[in-house]
Amino acid sequence: MSRKGHKPTPSTRTFAAWIEDHVRPLLIANFSRPQVSVLIDLLRFLEQQRYDFSADRAFQTRPLSNARIADALAVTDRTVRRWLAHLERLGLVERVHRKNPHHRYKNLLNRVRFSAFWGWFRERLAKAPVAQCPPSKKDMNHISLERKKSCEEPHSVPSFPNGTIRYDAHWRDLAEKHLPSGRCRPDINVIAQRFRENLRSHAIGLDHSSITARWIAFCKRARPV
Repeated sequence: MSRKGHKPTPSTRTFAAWIEDHVRPLLIANFSRPQVSVLIDLLRFLEQQRYDFSADRAFQTRPLSNARIADALAVTDRTVRRWLAHLERLGLVERVHRKNPHHRYKNLLNRVRFSAFWGWFRERLAKAPVAQCPPSKKDMNHISLERKKSCEEPHSVPSFPNGTIRYDAHWRDLAEKHLPSGRCRPDINVIAQRFRENLRSHAIGLDHSSITARWIAFCKRARPV
């Protein structure tokens, strides 16, 4: 329960909403219905292992092995690795392994990050109504100054999504407008992943002021398939 005047924080309930609104349509478009069910079961199991949703992390709080996941879902380790690879390819999760490859627990993951969850939650948060508390006397003294400051501030640039962009109308429309058209058009999510890698190589954040212009130029330079 969120306090009066404060926006909600991520929870199991919002995670379930993300599954239905974002994950299920994406999986249905790429896999058969039985595969969709097992992949959603895997995501729900990972969330139940006590994830930390604070500070934009959406991280698992403790290391988790493939073997433990396999035991819980009654499958083999190889199946778990294949399922995680499917989810990672769609930008839904990100596996972070131990940095030391010679560690005796070689099959242990440090983190499993829900890559697409936080971008979806930010959009949901922006649309959520917030109950406004009456301003204090101190706030009233500065209300005219705050209004003047807000008018002078430029409009914020939308951040480039960290996962799939098929359900983000702003970035998807730009891609469809500037990518090669017809049957030779490359996959939008593949281009988006290459774009994020390009930004990382130049130490440019996903919320940089020039992100829109860079995305348009990157799409224009994309080669037809």
